[in-house]
Amino acid sequence: MTDNQSDLHALQQRFQDYISGKSEDFVSDIVSTDDALAEHRLGAYYNAYRIRLIDCLATNFPGLQKEFGEQAFELMVLDYLQRYPSENPSVRWLGRHLAEFLSHSEHPQKAFLSELAEFEWAQGLCFDAADSEHLFSFDDMAQIAPAAWPQIQLSFHPSVRWLDLYWNVAPYWLALDQHESPPEKQRAEIPTRWLMWRKAMSPNWRSLEVTEAWAIEAALNGTNFAGLCEGLLEWLGEETVAITAVGFLKQWIHDELITDVQTATE
Repeated sequence: MTDNQSDLHALQQRFQDYISGKSEDFVSDIVSTDDALAEHRLGAYYNAYRIRLIDCLATNFPGLQKEFGEQAFELMVLDYLQRYPSENPSVRWLGRHLAEFLSHSEHPQKAFLSELAEFEWAQGLCFDAADSEHLFSFDDMAQIAPAAWPQIQLSFHPSVRWLDLYWNVAPYWLALDQHESPPEKQRAEIPTRWLMWRKAMSPNWRSLEVTEAWAIEAALNGTNFAGLCEGLLEWLGEETVAITAVGFLKQWIHDELITDVQTATE
């Protein structure tokens, strides 16, 4: 690197540090005039940068912005940027710490707001997840030999994830999204597991009963069909466990969660 390149890199770094609020050293690089002080000239860039970041977070957390209100949301984001300044070249990841930030804030509804942020962030991750070239179908299911069923293992779409939420943030968010009056905020004694995935290029979610919640987590961790049936015996009788497991598989195929099924012979 030449001296000129080194000087340019140092100048760019000082400018970046100024814009992100890490240092004010860059002010000395700007010439003041009778018409404008250096601070005023830089202020346009400083403020425009933060407006851009606020807009990005409002796009990723529209429900949270509606819940806060625009002005309060902007103030919250400015506080957030003090704690978690943008350090990734892509602003897509700017909000990854927002749920944690809210959970440690002094806001009286911080627990609810944190889960609302977590729910919206998960939707974004579902939308951005890699696609799959193949989805397992009911026709594919019909081709599985009866003797192979105990050993089959499932592969899931990359967008599949879940959240364990105490608050009713999913129906609350849906009401905000549809410009309806949201339900009263409610916290349960035990969390509800929400399955989340992308289908038809849109994030989807639904709540899970304990049996399906256990089954899908086990399947994602590589448990085969026989293992799923064995594990479900904790809640179900032997006469219903197999048909219940098949029912889960049919639901997952319908929801476009399954990309492939491996058998012991593969």
